Amino acid sequence: MRERITYLDVARGLAILLVIFYHVPLYIRICHPDAGDLLLSHIHAGTYILPFFMPVFFVISGYFTKTSMDYWQFLWGDVKHLLLVGLLLTFINVLIQSIGLWNSGAVGWILHSLLSIHFLDIIFSNWFVAAIFFARQIYYGIDRLSQYLSRERNGLYWCVELIMLTFIAIAGILIEPHAPHNSQWFYCQGFVFALFIAFGKLLRSYPVSKWWMLGGGGIYILLMMVAHMLGWSTLEYGMINTSFTVAHWPFYMLLALSGSVLLIGIAQLINHLAPLEFVGRHSLIFYIPQGGILYVTGTLLGKLFLPDSSIHVWLYILIMWGVTLLGLSAISWIQEGWQYAYSNFWSHK
Repeated sequence: MRERITYLDVARGLAILLVIFYHVPLYIRICHPDAGDLLLSHIHAGTYILPFFMPVFFVISGYFTKTSMDYWQFLWGDVKHLLLVGLLLTFINVLIQSIGLWNSGAVGWILHSLLSIHFLDIIFSNWFVAAIFFARQIYYGIDRLSQYLSRERNGLYWCVELIMLTFIAIAGILIEPHAPHNSQWFYCQGFVFALFIAFGKLLRSYPVSKWWMLGGGGIYILLMMVAHMLGWSTLEYGMINTSFTVAHWPFYMLLALSGSVLLIGIAQLINHLAPLEFVGRHSLIFYIPQGGILYVTGTLLGKLFLPDSSIHVWLYILIMWGVTLLGLSAISWIQEGWQYAYSNFWSHK
């Protein structure tokens, strides 16, 4: 069973709350396009957190990544905990929208797709699951090759690994524009984010104090100030944007890694906070079905009132934020209760 490190659960919890914070105004605009102008300032505020709130999950994944096991064992673990869980949660996401908006056709479509080869499209349409899965597979191969080439000489091992991952990231960025749509998550995101997996493992091998983390994260604040002073849009450096170039890449990496370090440093400072730990333990549950709850809430809320003023926009954001967190918490409680009952059942066998 995976060890629990409370501050990393807190870090994941903080990151997921930031993800939902960023997504709420976007879903309001999807549900009510006429409110687009009123939401510009809220969407702009989200650009301050966009470059790091997903990369930190790859860093934390790297912290727990162990390449000493046989590859087929490693692969099966990722299939079981990422792909199959991601597929189930995607189905729950569709179910939420279907029931909430009385659209039975969506459930029929996904059930039909599950019985065909197109179920892979369902899995890989969720960029996060696809990207972290492929990044981990790429990292496993590079890490094992680096160990072989360096013959376990630790300093040389890290140099070889980071150089190889850097070239792979650049290759991914160059190949991405020419890749088929679903393959973009493999070529670009997976190749680039394998480097974040390595960074997480580096943090485990050479742990630093929370004060060093917060100091290093201060670079993120400085970079953001410089970017906005120069009029650079950090949307160009958001990791959900697969169109950044090799020229963008060094600045993007600095933003993503320093922001991740800042968030982990803050989590170390908090260290233990039960609600955040709970959210962090159920990262995929809070990430994947959130879209369904946000879309249903935004659509149904429009029947009561519309976001036609700044007060209404804030009210919309608070209601959608609250309903989404409550809904996702309920799903997580059910999952945790089922898991507890299941483990107890087998322990008495």
